[in-house]
Amino acid sequence: MEGAGGKAFCAGGDVVAVQEAALAGKSLPYDFFYEEYQLNHRIATMWEKKRVPHIALWDGITMGGGVGLSAHGKFRIATERTLWAKPETAIGLFPDVGSTHLLSRIKGGLPMGL
Repeated sequence: MEGAGGKAFCAGGDVVAVQEAALAGKSLPYDFFYEEYQLNHRIATMWEKKRVPHIALWDGITMGGGVGLSAHGKFRIATERTLWAKPETAIGLFPDVGSTHLLSRIKGGLPMGL
């Protein structure tokens, strides 16, 4: 997987679409999060179930749903250009996709600036 457009790996379009659908009473929020969390779980368990490594190389802005798609794999590599964010917390959403679980288990302490 690779971010498109050269800006970021996830730029918040999913949050806008889900919010608009929720306000309109549509099923997109349920469907979106169900599928997203199923995919995140599949990525998180690929190594232990099938010995398939999921390697995330963060080199630039990685945020929101991009974190969910990349943070749960067996291997995560961040370059000096990585900016990791959960901007949805600024509008009152909780840091989903297991972010608080992951951050509380970083070995060697939190990296500077995280």
